[in-house]
Amino acid sequence: MRGTVRDRYAGAGQSVEGGGSGGSGGGGRSIGGVRYVAWKSIRARRAQFVASFLAVLGGAVLVTACGVLLESGLFAGIAPQRYAAAPVVVGAGQSVTVPLPEGPDPVESLPERVMLPAELVATVAAVPGVRTAVGEVSFPATLVTGDGRTLGGPDGGEMLGHGWGTAKLTPFALREGVEPRRPGEIVLDAATAARAGTGVGAEVRIATADGATPYRVVGLATPPEGDGLPRQSALFFTDARARELSGHPESVAAIAVFAEPGVPTGGDSGLLGMVRSLSQDQDTLVERVERALAAKGYGESGNAVRADDADNGNGEREYGDSGNGDRADGQRAVVRAGVERGEVEFLSAAQSRSVLTLVSGSFTGFVLMIVVLVVAGTLSLMVHQRRREIALLRAVAATPRQVHRMLAMEVLLVSGVATPAGIGPGYLAAQALRDGFARIGVIEDGFALSIGPAPAIATLVLCMGAARIAVWVAARRQVRVRPVEALRESAVERPGIGRGRVIGGYVLLGLALLAVAAVVVVPQSLAAVPAALSSMLALIGIALLGPRLMAVLSRLAGASLLRRSRVAGYLAAANSVAGSRRLAAAVTPLVLTIGFATSQFYSQTTLSTATQYQARAATVADFVMAGAGGGVAPDIAAAARHVPGVAATTPLVATEVVAVDREATEEPLSRSTAYGIDAAGLTGTLDLPVASGSLRELHGDTVALSETEALWLGKKVGDRVDLVLGDGTPAKPRVIALYRPNLGFGDVLLPSDVVLPHTTNRLADVVLVATTPDADRDAVATGLTALAKEHPGLAVGDRESLLVAQDTEMEANAWLNRLLLAVVLAYVALSVATTLVTITTGRARELALLRLVGGTRRQVTRMLALETTLLAGIAVLIGTAVAAAPLTILSLRLIDTPLPSGPPWVFAAIVAATILTGVLSIRIPATRVLRARPLEAMRSRE
Repeated sequence: MRGTVRDRYAGAGQSVEGGGSGGSGGGGRSIGGVRYVAWKSIRARRAQFVASFLAVLGGAVLVTACGVLLESGLFAGIAPQRYAAAPVVVGAGQSVTVPLPEGPDPVESLPERVMLPAELVATVAAVPGVRTAVGEVSFPATLVTGDGRTLGGPDGGEMLGHGWGTAKLTPFALREGVEPRRPGEIVLDAATAARAGTGVGAEVRIATADGATPYRVVGLATPPEGDGLPRQSALFFTDARARELSGHPESVAAIAVFAEPGVPTGGDSGLLGMVRSLSQDQDTLVERVERALAAKGYGESGNAVRADDADNGNGEREYGDSGNGDRADGQRAVVRAGVERGEVEFLSAAQSRSVLTLVSGSFTGFVLMIVVLVVAGTLSLMVHQRRREIALLRAVAATPRQVHRMLAMEVLLVSGVATPAGIGPGYLAAQALRDGFARIGVIEDGFALSIGPAPAIATLVLCMGAARIAVWVAARRQVRVRPVEALRESAVERPGIGRGRVIGGYVLLGLALLAVAAVVVVPQSLAAVPAALSSMLALIGIALLGPRLMAVLSRLAGASLLRRSRVAGYLAAANSVAGSRRLAAAVTPLVLTIGFATSQFYSQTTLSTATQYQARAATVADFVMAGAGGGVAPDIAAAARHVPGVAATTPLVATEVVAVDREATEEPLSRSTAYGIDAAGLTGTLDLPVASGSLRELHGDTVALSETEALWLGKKVGDRVDLVLGDGTPAKPRVIALYRPNLGFGDVLLPSDVVLPHTTNRLADVVLVATTPDADRDAVATGLTALAKEHPGLAVGDRESLLVAQDTEMEANAWLNRLLLAVVLAYVALSVATTLVTITTGRARELALLRLVGGTRRQVTRMLALETTLLAGIAVLIGTAVAAAPLTILSLRLIDTPLPSGPPWVFAAIVAATILTGVLSIRIPATRVLRARPLEAMRSRE
């Protein structure tokens, strides 16, 4: 017996470890012997190792893709277009930070364009090595054609106005006509002129925040390649007129810097570029400009507007000095070269990097957890199915160390092939995800990925390391017990599970219940977070308690199976109770798929519905005026008040503000959605229930907070709150009212005339219009429509047409979650299929034995069908319960109904797809197994 087993596992003349039961003298032959045994095991158990290979392969693809996205969020960006000819560009810091005594300073990005003083152009121009410095003036605009159509940028991009003196930044050159010399003259890029059907000598109207004004086209300009830029349209005015239209005549959006010949600019991009820049001692133009700006008080200092101002008790503002030339107004300048110039040109570039970093960072953590669970589950199942083989090896004197080395070598061979094979597809998957993110509007379409070796190296370490640790943990029990006990357990499955696993499972279930309770406590805007977290905690806890839970449920279902079929039902019930570990391994991935997919999808749809519902419930206006070009000029609200039958109007100006709490040591910054409104026009337009104070006092240096925001900041009516407006301007308004939380209108309300100058386009999102009680609604609609005709692009609708800022953001977030959910579910579905196929093929000896003792093929097939029904039923029951508990509480909290919002067919499709995958993964391999003759199947498994 010993000789036979040794020959089988060690081969002709080779021991498992170079000598008997672990002698130390055969170190040279040890590695070769273990590798030989491992290779023979892989060839003998192709199905099991194919499942492990696919699990590691899929994990490598996901981990590599996440690594590429994370590296891109840190080091990539959008290539410059408008600033393509300028080697160095200076812009304002687009974030706010608070210095902390310990740890990293918290940072929040700013949504609006932060401007720089025009005086800095001369400062930069005086830097040694600078040939020319040009101050860029840029502002949104819309072209109105002769037939009344409004044109924006190409493919949904922006149309921007500039001074002709900045045409050299691309550079744009005249193809036809002359440069603009008078306030009423304009030069169009050739692509815009072609889309508008106009040319030199024609008259066009340009709509800005100051209204629509006619201009005469005096020239057409083109960049070095093509008729226009791919992502924006350029309109050129005289420099003086451009400064006037920008709304910031004493400021510039950026400073383009041109170097003297031979002066190194710097600006290496990406991870490798950062390493190269750290190793270079050469003084670059970027460093020179940074030193000059720091000397003037505009040091970068973390790329941020610093919110380190404080009130001295007399209503005066004091600002700290960080020791590097910080200015009292908190402004900072950033100097960029290479691809990073796109961050200054495109306001969305830095936002895309920030979003991509946050999304990929959180998604990477989640993916790593899923990959570890799947790989560990697959390898644990492989080791569990080989417990008889391991017991025999122990019985013929193989030591625990030898068994561990054999299993480790097997995993090394499998993961060593699967992981590198998944790295290439991982880079392709990252590109596909980037395209998906751009398509749904999460990042800009021109955002380029950073392709480097770091994600591949991380994938090799993480995936191969996770596989090695997983197989070591899975084999601990098998190799630690005595050989006789191991043989006994290999014949009869051990019913219990470890104490640590039980405690961990119950702890996670307890934490899941606490997360459900947190749904009621946290702010409504964050309620979906603990709901989704609760489902994940519960799913992991159930996975740990799987064998114990399956034993209880299979006993309860046994009576039902017996009633349906006495022979097949008895066998199915007995197999399910005795094989609770096997049943748990089969049910867990199905439960994970149903529970996770359902909770993630319906939590987002419920939150989106609540946002829309609350926004429309608070909007009592009779009409809504919106602009097709992305905004409404501020004077429209005043003009609409003169329409007969109009009682009140108020603009809605969406932005974001950052609240600063210097007494907080962990989260001193709080970024919130804010709206600018006209308190004089609230009656009949906007009805936000007020808890204390009055919204009618919202004018000048005042602010209204939601109760949630006030509680977070520790503020009440009469207090002052430190805010940083969207363009980085610090403010300290007085709280005049607290209103009930409303997902549609954010947590901060400010006077519209305060907010508008601090937005990029200086336009309102919409104008709400209320009519008098006795007004003729049709007559008012006619009057408003006539007003809209005077302002191209303006449209009139009812309150149902209101689209608040959160609607678009929530829709993008919803599609983002669905995209990421689809990626994870594809991997989970792969694990479901491979796990169930492995389980079914691993039962070939058991099924053959049933047939040898008298069971017919029909009875065995019937038994498998009943087991599949039991498995599917348990999976649907547990998966639905795990998702239903938090979703019910979330729905009651947000929309006052226990049923979550969203199409019911999605849940039905999730369940159907999961069950279909499970059924096919069992029936197809089972059919193949049952085709073999019982004796042959018995011999093949021995």
